[in-house]
Amino acid sequence: MGANETTPDEFPAPGWTNERTTEWSRETTRRGLLAALGAASTGALAGCSAMLGSESVTTFRVGTLRPPITLDPIRARAIGSEQAIGRIFDGLYEYSNGTETVPKIATGEPQFEDDGRTAVVELDDRARFQNGREVVADDVAYSFTAPVEEDAPTAWRVSPIESVDAVDERTVRFTLEAPYPALDHALSYPIVPRQEREDDREAFATDPIGAGPFEVASFSAETKATLSRWDDYWGEPTPAIDRFTVAYVEFPMTQLTSLRTNRNDAIEPVSPMIVDHVSDVSNASVTRRQGYTSFYFGFNLNQGPTTDPRVREAISYCLDLEKAVAEFIEPMGERQYSPLPPQVAAEWDMPTDEWADLANETNPERARQLFREADEASGQLRILTTTDPKHKEFGEALAGGLRDASHGALVISKPESVFLERSVTGSERDYSVFVGEITGTPDPDSHLYPTFHENTAGVTNGTFYREDAVMERLTAARETENRERRRRLYEEAITRLLEDRVCLPICSFDNSFAVDAGIENFRVHPIARVNPRLAWENEVVTVGSES
Repeated sequence: MGANETTPDEFPAPGWTNERTTEWSRETTRRGLLAALGAASTGALAGCSAMLGSESVTTFRVGTLRPPITLDPIRARAIGSEQAIGRIFDGLYEYSNGTETVPKIATGEPQFEDDGRTAVVELDDRARFQNGREVVADDVAYSFTAPVEEDAPTAWRVSPIESVDAVDERTVRFTLEAPYPALDHALSYPIVPRQEREDDREAFATDPIGAGPFEVASFSAETKATLSRWDDYWGEPTPAIDRFTVAYVEFPMTQLTSLRTNRNDAIEPVSPMIVDHVSDVSNASVTRRQGYTSFYFGFNLNQGPTTDPRVREAISYCLDLEKAVAEFIEPMGERQYSPLPPQVAAEWDMPTDEWADLANETNPERARQLFREADEASGQLRILTTTDPKHKEFGEALAGGLRDASHGALVISKPESVFLERSVTGSERDYSVFVGEITGTPDPDSHLYPTFHENTAGVTNGTFYREDAVMERLTAARETENRERRRRLYEEAITRLLEDRVCLPICSFDNSFAVDAGIENFRVHPIARVNPRLAWENEVVTVGSES
């Protein structure tokens, strides 16, 4: 067994069958937490202006549980990567304070022709990449065609676009195979310089050139990205922060300590384990916003014991998800009963009560019976998670439930880059079950198509579910503008996914930051990849007088 492969007894989940607790147990007392953190030494005030040579440099540092893995927008899949990329690159459009898109590199709204099958976008002639080269239509065309040509994790976002043509240097024509209701979200993704990326894709992934307000100063995959403000930025407004760093922190307690010692000016996401203690131990406060991130257990339907629906049903009887969410997530999220976050399900008038009725209550005896019927009463089910504490807690809780049903389980926790590779192999050697995370937009397509459609199997989809009726509905739903028809298609597809137990939905999770009081005008955006926003519309994040 490797160093990161653990049996359930080695990392017991707090509140479950094993009486030993981890560092993250909710049994940690407020007094003990304050005492531990009170012993830490304090440093300089957060967000201070450091002196480099004769110049004062305003810095902002975020300690994150979600590390950046690559800085190449075309290859990025992890939210930690997308958050760093969003400071380096601009898109044709960007999000307002809500989920509506507004022009960025584009000069105005797309002009639709051909009954909505063609969209023409004009480019701002001021737009420049960080090497001084103008952003031209050929770069835009490349940014939307390369993901499909490379079978990249981002291909699903642009696959409905049949072709992208540079009409002239400042005009781009998008031709759609069919109406694509989520086109506005697709057009917000980063624009990449064709030639600079093609010259050396490997180097571009660590030291890219974008058209955004920050340049890369240094980058270490899964560790830290430091960005410097590009003083010749063509857009508006210009950020007030000179240097921005996002650094990986492995544990929530370490995050909290980093606020106490002013190592970090902000941390994200804020773990439920520490949310009530932030203001007690630091000069910081928690700011959060309901977003579009959710967790689920995904089953391997390609190989191994979970290809048998009886085994999947048996597993569904092994865990009290209501208790798990209350234990590990609340108050930073809530239970959900489908792959759609609660606000998306509500906005689309989905039958959430009916879906909740499909969720089984804990019943170890029924689980044992189903395991016997499937001739799967021995051996170990492999549960794959990232090293994120929330993921591990859910994995260990499921392993504990399997033990109660007299079935073995092996929890395998891996760094996010390894997890992203292994969770889509479809190999029973890698996983029977994985703890998946979906980070999308208000459009249901962003939660369903990349997670369950057979076209994304092995890329962003680790379930390998192949049911023609569901695939047809997921495809049809992204090709019709009639909202009620889309709603029905999604409802039918989700109901079948739940009945076939392709996944077990777990919960939603808020977008959250704990931010030092010296940082002013910081706002959390509902779309996770937009965070942390340092400049938008006519506003910028600043370091206040306390710094």
